[in-house]
Amino acid sequence: FASSPQRRAQLRRACDGHPLMAGAPIITPAAVGGGAGGTSNGVEATAARPRHGARATTPPKRPPESAAADAGVAADAENTDGAGPAGGVDMVRDPAVEEPMKNGGLEEDCPYEAEAVRQTHLLTGARAVFQMTRICFGPLLVDMSREYNYTAEDKGRLLSAFAAGYALTQVIGGMISDKYGGKPVIAFGLLTSTMALLALPVAAEFGIHQTYWLIWMMGLTQGPTFPAQLVSTAKWTTGSLRSYASALAAAGSTIGSLLALGFTPILASRAGWRFAATFMGACTLLFAVVWSLLGQSRPPVEKPSNGRDLTKEPADSDGQEVEASSAINKMWVYATLLTAPPVIAVISAHTVGNFVRYFWMGWGPTYFRDMLGSSPDEAAMFMLVPEVLGLLVSFASANLGRRLQRTGSLSALMSRRLFASASYLLAAAGMWGLSFASTPAQAMLCMCGVQGFATLQGLGWGANYLDVSKYHSGLVTGVGNTMATGGSWIAPMFAAWILGTGGGDVDRDQWPRLFLAFSVANLVGIAIFVPFCSVTAVDLHLQSRPKKG
Repeated sequence: FASSPQRRAQLRRACDGHPLMAGAPIITPAAVGGGAGGTSNGVEATAARPRHGARATTPPKRPPESAAADAGVAADAENTDGAGPAGGVDMVRDPAVEEPMKNGGLEEDCPYEAEAVRQTHLLTGARAVFQMTRICFGPLLVDMSREYNYTAEDKGRLLSAFAAGYALTQVIGGMISDKYGGKPVIAFGLLTSTMALLALPVAAEFGIHQTYWLIWMMGLTQGPTFPAQLVSTAKWTTGSLRSYASALAAAGSTIGSLLALGFTPILASRAGWRFAATFMGACTLLFAVVWSLLGQSRPPVEKPSNGRDLTKEPADSDGQEVEASSAINKMWVYATLLTAPPVIAVISAHTVGNFVRYFWMGWGPTYFRDMLGSSPDEAAMFMLVPEVLGLLVSFASANLGRRLQRTGSLSALMSRRLFASASYLLAAAGMWGLSFASTPAQAMLCMCGVQGFATLQGLGWGANYLDVSKYHSGLVTGVGNTMATGGSWIAPMFAAWILGTGGGDVDRDQWPRLFLAFSVANLVGIAIFVPFCSVTAVDLHLQSRPKKG
């Protein structure tokens, strides 16, 4: 047995990753020597990690034969993770052993919970601001198109510009966030989004091509921010707090949509679309200052007495840091991770969600104003009500989901499946009903099912992003959001194609057909996500450990 804290911590990690061994008592070398240096029977006091606010408990003493059996099973679990022979673990609040910063993640009983909640709220604000900067272009485009005589094809192209740039920087943004943290990436995205909104009136005067490339550039520089937000969330949260944070992130997205869809049309109709774009840019700059002062990439890093950084990967038996034996081996790990069914399921679910959501965000204002004849204020109200409902649902579901998991009423896996299914089914029903709507009020009620309950996806596939990978969450999120951004990019152009873009005007008779197509898309999301989702990290046993010759 190895008695160093480093080797003991490896065994605890292996046990935590085993579905039957989490929190199990571990035998120390003292058990071989008759219990000297440990508890009276040679078994160190251990405890399953408590829920937030719960007190750790010590299991009762066990007879030597039961302790020896535990040692054998624990050794098997540790070898499964490839870390080597088992050693003892002391879980009695020893920072050198307990590893509150396991891979940068926050343990549920560590002293940083208050700051973790604060950072969760800041990340929610960041999600709101980025969503606002992205969505506000849809309402602005209604007035811009009337001033510059944009065709339906021009509108579809401009509405797809952001996603076209956004998709190119997801993966690299996730890998940068894994290495350097999320704060600088988010700060850079806020700054460039501010500049793009302030420059929009100038670009529009130069022409549609300049406007397209400006929005494309904003998407390109904002692309890394989504994986950066999820990487920061993964480092600050675990357990029920992770579900809470994911639901709040969905609330942040809804808040941003409210700001964009509710206030942008009103500002544009009263003060002009140029003033509205400038105002949104100023709000983005204000939050950038707040984030620069208060945001943090990860909890404070503690170093134990042996000097090892707890945020690094575990060391092998020779004391060397674990690293990939070759670039080929790294690529094998990445390919195995990204082609695993649970990862494909969460990425596909995300893609379907974006495909439906960003179709409506781009074309919704046009539908209310041009198809149903609503005024700018009426269109803003009809777009706003479903988002307000979504905000209320997101806050209620965040607390409900956390409580259900903390009390054991709902497992993490069932929580992901239940909330994702509810969101998709309500969205499918809402889109189906929208194909029969003939008044703005009827359309608004149908969209309450789509947008109002879209925030439940935060407890579904949104939280599942934080489950499926332990060591490469930035990579998985980057690849996933790249694919999902493809859905955001295709949706406006798909809608333009259905509505008729032969040179000109929208075919009003094609709207019902379009809504039915998006209704079916939601059912596809359920069929892919529910059977294949998992809350077990796929890469838990994929870490590359070079063999010593």
